[in-house]
Amino acid sequence: MIPRVARINRRLARGRPVASVPLELVHARPLDVPVTFCVNMQADPIQRKHRNGEFYEQQELLILKALFPEGGLFVDIGANVGNHTLFAALHLRAGRVIPFEPNPKAFELLIQNVLVNRLAERVSFDFIGYGLSDAAEAGFGMEERQRNLGGAKMLPGEGEVEVLRGDVALAGLSPEFIKIDVEGMEIKVLNGLAGVFERARPVMLVEVDQDNDAAFHDWVAARDYRVLTTHSRYQTNRNYILCHAADKERLGAAMAAGAVGTEPNASAGV
Repeated sequence: MIPRVARINRRLARGRPVASVPLELVHARPLDVPVTFCVNMQADPIQRKHRNGEFYEQQELLILKALFPEGGLFVDIGANVGNHTLFAALHLRAGRVIPFEPNPKAFELLIQNVLVNRLAERVSFDFIGYGLSDAAEAGFGMEERQRNLGGAKMLPGEGEVEVLRGDVALAGLSPEFIKIDVEGMEIKVLNGLAGVFERARPVMLVEVDQDNDAAFHDWVAARDYRVLTTHSRYQTNRNYILCHAADKERLGAAMAAGAVGTEPNASAGV
């Protein structure tokens, strides 16, 4: 655990106060559940939605209600400022959420989003400050961005950020759901989760860069997964919700029974 996050964990464990970074608070009630969003950037698509009192990709997130069991384990890889982490804890009623986020500019807000919404007992800070890949490695930096914080890529040899192999970080755990949004590193992250897939069949939401689309579909076929829905918000990538082939009929029926709304540009998988 990186030193700053370790200090926060120690203070929380001892019941001591934790000061926030400079930020604004947006008190909202999206989907009729109170939430407080912490924001500090204007030109950022996720925080822009939060300033408007909404979750980013809110309609897509609604689909997950039919796919995630209450009390389950939700893993948020590339958690950014905590949009999906908050939704999982507040709306999916996850029993535990484990976010991974290497970018300090993002994870400082993620931590505050968790604390201000009183979710620290269910959201783990153990892997805040770390990225995931197919092998443990150090020396990464984060791309500096003044817009779209979530688009920052990890830069080899440019800093001190560490990446971990996912099935080592999650050893012994069987998540019901894994979300992956890692700006082009999704194939390495998927390959690094091989041990998780051996003992669990998590449903997944994966953002895939267009350059990795063919490799992603090869991975899906090799692991006997199936695409449930596809969302194309941007031309440069696609969001896939997928599940193991053995679960597709059951989860497809659950989605239909839930009558969950989708984005206009969403399509059912085959």
